[in-house]
Amino acid sequence: MRSLFLLIAVLYFGSIAYAQNTIGIPNITNFYKQDYKAGRQNWDVAQDSRGIMYFANNNGLLTFDGSFWRTYPIPNATIVRSLAIDKNDRIYVGGQQEIGYFTPNDRGELVYTSLRQLIKDSDYADVWTIQIVKDHIFFHAHRKIFDYHNGTVKAFPSTFWSFLGNAHNEVLAYNSENGLVYYKDGQWLPRVKAGSFPNGTLLKSIIDLGHDSLLLTSVAKGLFILKGDVVTRFETPDIKEMAARNIFGARLLSPSTIAFNTNLGGCIIMDKNGKFIQQLTKNEGIQTNNVQNLFIDKDQNLWLALDNGIDLVSYNNAIKNIFPEPTDRNSGYTSLVHNNTLYLGVATGLYKTMLPSNDGDISFAKGSFSLVENTKGQVWNVSEVNGEILMGHSLGAYIIKDNKAVLLDNKNGFWGFLPLHDSFPSSVMIAGTYNGINFYNYAKGRFSPMQETRFESARLIVKHKALIWAIHPYKGIYIVSFDDKNNAVVKNYSDKKKLLSQNHNHLYNVAGRMVLATDNGIFEFDDAINDFKPSDFFRKLFNNIQIDYLKEDKTGNIWFVSNKRVGVAERSGENYHLVYIPELDNKITVNGFENINIIDSNNVLIAAEKGFFHINYARYKKSKFPLTTLIRNVQVSTRKEDLIFGGYALSTGNVAKESIEYTSNSLHFECSSIIYGQQHTIAYSYFLKGFDNDWSDWGEKTEKDYTNLPPGKYVFQVKSRTNVDNESPVASFTFTILPPWYRSWWAYTLYALALFALLYWFYKRQQHKYRKREALKLLQQEQRYAEEQKQLQMLHELQMGKREKEIIELKNEKLQADIENKNSQLASAAMNLVRKMEIFSKIKDDLNAFKSNEETKAASKEFQKIIRLIDSELDVTQEWEQFTEHFDQVHSNFLKKLKEQWPDLTATELKMAAYLRLNLTSKEIAHLMSISIRGVETGRYRLRKKLGLTSNEASLYDFLISITG
Repeated sequence: MRSLFLLIAVLYFGSIAYAQNTIGIPNITNFYKQDYKAGRQNWDVAQDSRGIMYFANNNGLLTFDGSFWRTYPIPNATIVRSLAIDKNDRIYVGGQQEIGYFTPNDRGELVYTSLRQLIKDSDYADVWTIQIVKDHIFFHAHRKIFDYHNGTVKAFPSTFWSFLGNAHNEVLAYNSENGLVYYKDGQWLPRVKAGSFPNGTLLKSIIDLGHDSLLLTSVAKGLFILKGDVVTRFETPDIKEMAARNIFGARLLSPSTIAFNTNLGGCIIMDKNGKFIQQLTKNEGIQTNNVQNLFIDKDQNLWLALDNGIDLVSYNNAIKNIFPEPTDRNSGYTSLVHNNTLYLGVATGLYKTMLPSNDGDISFAKGSFSLVENTKGQVWNVSEVNGEILMGHSLGAYIIKDNKAVLLDNKNGFWGFLPLHDSFPSSVMIAGTYNGINFYNYAKGRFSPMQETRFESARLIVKHKALIWAIHPYKGIYIVSFDDKNNAVVKNYSDKKKLLSQNHNHLYNVAGRMVLATDNGIFEFDDAINDFKPSDFFRKLFNNIQIDYLKEDKTGNIWFVSNKRVGVAERSGENYHLVYIPELDNKITVNGFENINIIDSNNVLIAAEKGFFHINYARYKKSKFPLTTLIRNVQVSTRKEDLIFGGYALSTGNVAKESIEYTSNSLHFECSSIIYGQQHTIAYSYFLKGFDNDWSDWGEKTEKDYTNLPPGKYVFQVKSRTNVDNESPVASFTFTILPPWYRSWWAYTLYALALFALLYWFYKRQQHKYRKREALKLLQQEQRYAEEQKQLQMLHELQMGKREKEIIELKNEKLQADIENKNSQLASAAMNLVRKMEIFSKIKDDLNAFKSNEETKAASKEFQKIIRLIDSELDVTQEWEQFTEHFDQVHSNFLKKLKEQWPDLTATELKMAAYLRLNLTSKEIAHLMSISIRGVETGRYRLRKKLGLTSNEASLYDFLISITG
């Protein structure tokens, strides 16, 4: 139980046993496993020549380029424990009974090559260290060390190899049997005398200190200096404290400083003399105090491989964090440096620490903050008036004396303080309160209440001429003046021009002007009109962006806050240049509580959501690390699995892809810029040569898409820059979009063949048509000749048959005369028949009438005989048959043809047709058929209907004529 308690105590108080830490803490970026989507534990770190970071992770080889994380597993999905990168950027890795390396394939994608098959005995467990010396690659496992050289692997067994390292191209190892040994000509030779190290020493790392001295670190036995073949213990009180936290390794941070990673105490930085400089633990922002390994990148950033994540410490960055509270991270509101003492006001009180007397960067000052007595609670302001330190607090106004806050006034909460007069000391002090402005007399080194003006909360106070202006963010402006009796008089500002907005109204003295900043713009006070007017100066300077805070430094630079962004309008003569500080975006205290304290160019304090930011602005402007832009991925936009370029090439800079199918003409590009400590400051610009007209506007997007690119050759180009105009060289990717299949060379070949075939077919067709036309001409000539011969023959025949024709014509005339005569006879016979029937009908009618007479009834039988005789005469059936026979002879079988074509015609209808053919009148037909004239018309109608004639067509007579025409 006691051991457990001691362990917990060491873990919790691991950072407080040392001498004082630096007050400035470098920015620490935490990468959780949810960010990089790989294993929890990380064991080793390396960087290639292009600046890409690599991590030995539980899930494989993990890479990071500032924008994108990628994981590459090794066989059997084993843990990667170690890695090293040679001069050609070949990445060697060691895992659980696995060694090998990653190199890019022809698509620029990392692929793994295992060397395990070169090892005869595979029982060697985890590979913990890899060292590269010239063309020898050494893999360190606890039971074996392997030397990979010229395609072969040589194994060196031991009961326990605890260490492998190199210095001055000399490979050193340590085991319990032989102690510290070095490698030469294929064998391990003693480096120092046996027993030079204490029993139980576990060496972990080696560092070249120069002057032929090497620093060796051990887990619990501290540090050792190796010079020649002599080992001496390197011990100071700080080193002794560090050794208690289990030293896992060390790296040279600078020529004079060393960074150590420990198991219990986080990351500890010391100088070469073993004196403590700084410690980074969970209190300072790293994820855990168990740091497995560390690495210093080319920009002096410190990477920590942790037991549960990865941390990036921007150690070389000009921006630091200052946290005055020992554990909490409350918002900062106000700061002041007075008599080499730094005062910081936060939401829980006022803290202070001593500063060195030099004028350097105060973030490197060693010290610890202490709470000023009687200041617990919300601190709004700390100011210096007449050499006195005054604190505006939610509970009142206080004077700070000898690390204690002495109450001045507790009637209100206080926002801030100003001297009324420019002379020193000012006899009157102004104080902004929750209810207005208070005035205090100053005499004999003491402040005493003078008078109060009550109107509204006076958060911001500005002196202009003989007036005091106070502004409330949303309730307006109040003007305080003095009457003849020196009494303060308050009046409201009349906003006739509607300059004020509903909120975000601010008032400042900047660049010799009283400036009003609202949502409606920036205005400056014009004494000539005694009112505010739009400011041409600030409109030109800020281009109508919203301004929430303004502060001028001693050199004329104007610091500002706009939409939670901090920037500087840098003055150069009469011109200004805007520089934004994106590392602070959305991290500062806002909503009217913005506060920037410009001490000098090396020290700018900015109130933040968590404590304060310290900026060494002079160094910030010069922090132009070499900037490299990489094209990290090219793939088909519509099919993410179709990789075109994986981001790796045998040489840096430009890469090329010969050709891309037209079906893959929508591309997605991923880019990154290798400057890890300043990722927030980077902007990108893109240009696709062959498609775009110009470079794109600068923006933060690291990805670019192009869709439906037409066939052709293209060069994709990208560049990046930081906010201080540090611009990278252009990276490019050359590619060609092939034409679609119907525009490919083989398609054009097919088109050419098809065209040739078409032309050949057309030629043959024309040839055939020509031959056909010539044959037709010949045939026509033959026909004309035959026709001419025929005509000649006909002429001869005509001449020869002219007489015969005349004879035939005479015969035809005779025949026609006979036909006409027969027609006349038929008509005459028909007429006679009609007259006969009329006569007999008349006689019959008369006899019937006479028979009915009383006088003749006795002779009725005789009359009846006569009537029957007349009826027999009226029966024209026999005459009709004779008529039909003669009629068909004359009229080419008219009735026969009529019956054949319309077989449903009755005998009555055939008679009607014959009589109509003879052009008899209706009356004549009526007598012949013994029917009425109306019956004739009805018969004509039925005949027309059966013959299919409509009323609009030719007459029935014409139709009947046409049947024998």
